Amino acid sequence: MTASFTPKQVRSSRMKLVVLWAIPFGLMAIAAVVYNLVESGVINVGSKNEGVLIQPPIQLNGLALTTNVELARDNIWAGKWSIVIRGGANCDDDCLDTLLITRQIHKRLNKEGNRVQRVYLSTVPALSDELASHLAAENHYMKLAVVDEIANESANQLALIELDDVLASANQTVRFFLVDPDGWAMMYYLNEHDGVVILKDLKYLLKYSKER
Repeated sequence: MTASFTPKQVRSSRMKLVVLWAIPFGLMAIAAVVYNLVESGVINVGSKNEGVLIQPPIQLNGLALTTNVELARDNIWAGKWSIVIRGGANCDDDCLDTLLITRQIHKRLNKEGNRVQRVYLSTVPALSDELASHLAAENHYMKLAVVDEIANESANQLALIELDDVLASANQTVRFFLVDPDGWAMMYYLNEHDGVVILKDLKYLLKYSKER
């Protein structure tokens, strides 16, 4: 015997079919909207970092560098998280402020500070007497790394050019950038980032990164 349905039951069944058919398309539409918001920076998911991510990260292992310290390895980045201040022969007020803030942050990392180093990265072989004296007196644990421009007249120098372009495109003055223990420049911090925020970020990175 064939079952019969009332008009109300037919309409209800059709409505359920329409809803079931629409759900996948609705989910895809929502996913597309969220993706666009993340890509445009309106929302941030899956990251607790306050710094600005360098996307994609830039590999700096190929740079030929000379330093003011004897290194156990040829690679200055190996085994340490590096707070890198990009500078020249002189250091203006913003630069001096960054030197002070990063020194204080390094101290406040306590025992985790052994996993971090500070680097002043320059393309100028000779610093001004004033800056050299300041680094020696106030930042004597800081490494000075000078880019060998002659040795870097190759594809390796493109990495530094690319990095400088990224830093120059920031809306504000860049305080410093972070390089991970594998030599990837992966994040930078602006003047708007205070020491408390930066310290929190570094503690988070050190906590959840593999100890070298």
